[in-house]
Amino acid sequence: MDVLSRIKTLMEARGWTAYRLASEAGLTESTIQNLFRRNGIPTLPTLEAVCSAFGITLSQFFADDDMVVVSYTHLRAH
Repeated sequence: MDVLSRIKTLMEARGWTAYRLASEAGLTESTIQNLFRRNGIPTLPTLEAVCSAFGITLSQFFADDDMVVVSYTHLRAH
């Protein structure tokens, strides 16, 4: 998986700019822009902050598109 492509896809889906992502993630805009400009791989803390901004877990970030979301209420016995 291309991490930067995944971040771009999530940004585009929300209509977010690098500034908005940085703001939501508690990062500087230059951190986000440098990732894309240098084709870098984000550090784990940076990726965790990005995932938090998108409201997803690291597992969800790396999951395939056909991911199934299971909530606690679905796991309780009836």
